[in-house]
Amino acid sequence: MGPQILAERYRLVEPIGHGGMGTVWRAEDELLHRQVAVKEVRVSRDLEADVRDELVRRTMREARICAGLSHPSIVTVHDVVQEADRPWIIMELVRGRGLDQVVQDDGPLPPRRVAEIGRRLLAALRAAHEAGVLHRDVKPGNVMLLPDGRPVLSDFGIAVSDSEDRLTLTGRLPGSPGYVAPERLHDGTMTPAADLWSLGATLYFAVEGRSAYERDTPAARLTAAMQEAPDPARRAGPLRPVLNGMLQHDPEHRLVGAALDSALADVAAGGTTEDLTPTRLDVSGLAPPRAVTGPNTPLPVGAKMTMGAPGGFGAAHRGRWWGLLISLLVGIVTLILAPLLVEYLSSTLLPEDQPGPSPSSQTATPGG
Repeated sequence: MGPQILAERYRLVEPIGHGGMGTVWRAEDELLHRQVAVKEVRVSRDLEADVRDELVRRTMREARICAGLSHPSIVTVHDVVQEADRPWIIMELVRGRGLDQVVQDDGPLPPRRVAEIGRRLLAALRAAHEAGVLHRDVKPGNVMLLPDGRPVLSDFGIAVSDSEDRLTLTGRLPGSPGYVAPERLHDGTMTPAADLWSLGATLYFAVEGRSAYERDTPAARLTAAMQEAPDPARRAGPLRPVLNGMLQHDPEHRLVGAALDSALADVAAGGTTEDLTPTRLDVSGLAPPRAVTGPNTPLPVGAKMTMGAPGGFGAAHRGRWWGLLISLLVGIVTLILAPLLVEYLSSTLLPEDQPGPSPSSQTATPGG
């Protein structure tokens, strides 16, 4: 049995949670007369001495990282002590339920509520990233929902700071299956964008009630996250395009930063969103800008609008649809006839005693 009082100050009262690396206790700070949470990190006696030392160092690093972060949606670390051959981290006691437990007990959350949670967690991660800290294990179990509605991000147990040694326990997956960004699984790349992918997977779970890569085994979940698109969202509504943007495999195409915050704000306010997957293709110059008129937009002087009259809104609307249909048919015919045309021209125009162009050298250029 471990000590009941730590550093002659923190009296352990009762265990309130268990994780992969230890137990969390509710405790009394007898110096400041306040309740705190104490994370006891259990170190197996079966480990080699160097591995045990590494684990202790990693825990001390966790405390230093968290103590340097200050944000309403990040659990505050007050102190760290070492007793009974293991570290104990003294933290803010937050009263609430884990996001995973909330969804299990109450069912999936509405898209607007999930967007609100997402904005707060995004701000917390931004504060951590600006301090040089990557969380690396954002998942529903590490998000607490407080009674006042505030989400709090906890457990920086595998976080990495730019100013700290990058330690990894042998054989320990750096994250949780289904919530680890694809680039980390491919080559171990750790960037702020990887945390935001994990945040997207967490928000997907909150609104859908299941993982974006729901599979029978952890190995299958890892493989799916590396190779497949997320399972189609059924409940996300206006949040669906945001999730699609956050869960892009390519970090450079991922929805991040101010654009992500703005998209989440739109959903939280009750708005709708378009496809938010970033792209390098700029089509803004393909057509001149067209004035958009609405019920409160004044028309030019002398202009008249006749709904359904020839040349009015109805005819223009039908004309656009006919134009789109004709364009679609022309595209289909072109796709069918283009290979035949190339084959015909090749056999007709090229001399019979010369070999035709190799497939790799065949190119099509607009206008011949």
